[in-house]
Amino acid sequence: MAVPRLRMTLETSPPTRVRWPEFSHVVFDCDSTLSGVEGIDVLARSLGRDDEIAALTDAAMAGDVDLNDVYAARLGMLQPSKQAIAELRSAYKRHTVAGAKEVIAALREIEIQVYIISGGLAEPVADFAVYLGIDPEHVWAVAARHDSLSGDWWQAGHGPVDERYAGFEGGALTRSDGKAEIITELLEGTRGLSMLVGDGASDLSAADSVDLFVGFGGVVKRDRVAAAAPVYIDTASLAPVLPIAAGPGGRERLATAAARKAFSEGTDLIAEGQVSFQDPKQKERLMAALRG
Repeated sequence: MAVPRLRMTLETSPPTRVRWPEFSHVVFDCDSTLSGVEGIDVLARSLGRDDEIAALTDAAMAGDVDLNDVYAARLGMLQPSKQAIAELRSAYKRHTVAGAKEVIAALREIEIQVYIISGGLAEPVADFAVYLGIDPEHVWAVAARHDSLSGDWWQAGHGPVDERYAGFEGGALTRSDGKAEIITELLEGTRGLSMLVGDGASDLSAADSVDLFVGFGGVVKRDRVAAAAPVYIDTASLAPVLPIAAGPGGRERLATAAARKAFSEGTDLIAEGQVSFQDPKQKERLMAALRG
């Protein structure tokens, strides 16, 4: 699969100044990227189906099975209660990945647009987005509906509301190329460079829809993603996303102490080798730009 390479634009005015491109849009996956849990696995525990669903999740994310309909297969096993959904909301927040809130706040501070595209259930993901400071309108996730009277899941337009849940509303996220299609639609008509940050095979499959794909292995290292990602973060913190996305010009625009601290932490992690680059020259150019 062709994975995009970011085309560096080097400017030499003054001669010693190396410019790293600044991004206008950063798209995040949710599970195992912004939060350290897989939401479907959290729901599975409430039903005693941990092993079954975790195995399917791992196989899909590792690329061992076709991603088509994998979310439907996992969700089709579940009929979670409202209490289970509440636990998922809490679990996302309790397991927020290090640096996630700080990086998102800093990106928004310098007017970089931030999005979440997830195969998880829409309401818990949207609630987590609000917690992180992301506009709920910038969230794409699986739309399932819940009938508060019966406590059962149901698929809108497919039978009475008391029908047992057997799926979810179809859409692009049910296909292996779904994230790519959604990102393309999301960014249509926008200006500036875009970045996708994610941990799994579904994220890797969407790499061609952005200017740079950044793999994240701080929660779960997936060998396929680590081998193919042009940039790969192999540490538990998302802080490196900030200097990669904002560049040195972004650092100069950061106003808050927390944002500047996150930028410095990310820069240090890159310098220490916690972020790998398929093209070593990209790291050299980034570090040269950050050092001014």
